Amino acid sequence: MKEKEWRGFAVQSVVLLVIVLALSVFHPGNIISENGTKVMADGATEDKKRVKKKEALQEYEGPVRTDEAHIKARSSTYIKIPKTVVPTGASIYLTDNYMKRGIKLVIGGTAGKKLKKEDIARYNNGSKFTGSTSKKNKKDIVENISTRYYLTKKKKYRTVFDFKTRHLYVPVLYETDTGYFISLARPRDVYDRIIVLDAGHGGIDEGTSSAKGHHEKEYTLLVLQELKKLMDKTNIKVYYTRLSDEKVTKAARTDLANNLEADLFISIHCNSSEKGDGKAYGVETLYSKRKPVNSRLGNKKLSQILLDSVAEEVDNKKRGVIRREGLYIMHHSDVPASIIEIGYMSNKSDLKYILSKSGRKKVARGIYKGIMEALG
Repeated sequence: MKEKEWRGFAVQSVVLLVIVLALSVFHPGNIISENGTKVMADGATEDKKRVKKKEALQEYEGPVRTDEAHIKARSSTYIKIPKTVVPTGASIYLTDNYMKRGIKLVIGGTAGKKLKKEDIARYNNGSKFTGSTSKKNKKDIVENISTRYYLTKKKKYRTVFDFKTRHLYVPVLYETDTGYFISLARPRDVYDRIIVLDAGHGGIDEGTSSAKGHHEKEYTLLVLQELKKLMDKTNIKVYYTRLSDEKVTKAARTDLANNLEADLFISIHCNSSEKGDGKAYGVETLYSKRKPVNSRLGNKKLSQILLDSVAEEVDNKKRGVIRREGLYIMHHSDVPASIIEIGYMSNKSDLKYILSKSGRKKVARGIYKGIMEALG
């Protein structure tokens, strides 16, 4: 390299270093990434189009105006933040992370004051708790509280409270004349019908793969996303074990269904032939003889309904309803559960509709019809 070129390279390096140093002085509280959605310090979110499709968008709920009588009528378990500790004009919202029994409360725009655990009270059937939590105190509805603070460019604090609740709740953020309330009601007290839908595998758990490297985890999620569009048009409450490419343990998936006392628990998977010859094809469902608690619908019956519905929709072979006791989900589910194997990634014909959007829509429509029939 010539001397003149060396000088030019040196100048570019210095400029780049200056830019990096300049960027590093900005406080990380100005933009905080929340599971794929960038949340601004004032509570606004980035345009969804700029967020990667494979990442789940975090849903934030603002406060609903009501009175204390309505809140106490909904549930005797709630969290209260007095307005005396929240400055006028501050933004406040929450998000529900039900897979971890977590609730995130965000309070932004507080000038010169940090909110603390002691500012928040937890109520359970008339008993009041403040400050730190204790695992030994079973009456406290909150098992743990963590607090984070961020300082914005306008020198205002943004406080994030992460609550881990002792049970699974449906949280709603309310506002009254005296404060903000997070009402915590049991799902069964809120919804008539509850189902859990599971996209098999995820994250580092890729599942099976096609010869050209198409991973099961990607296509179970794509089918689930098509199914979600259909379920969103119903009045059925649906919980999803994952809506992004993340690893979720089998225990977490099953615990969700059991804790919700769900009416149905359906896990979506793709199949593959151990022989690798590509001859095996078709749709099959898996079940356990384990009897669901408080349900007239058995696992085998649910599996038969799903098999018939999906195979008919994709016009494929019914391989059968197969008993599998050794699978974790099958062996530990207390609610009606079925694994639907939508087709073989090792078979060219099955793989064709698994990879195509129109094919995945048919699979989703088949599962949807099966759900509606099973629920009666």
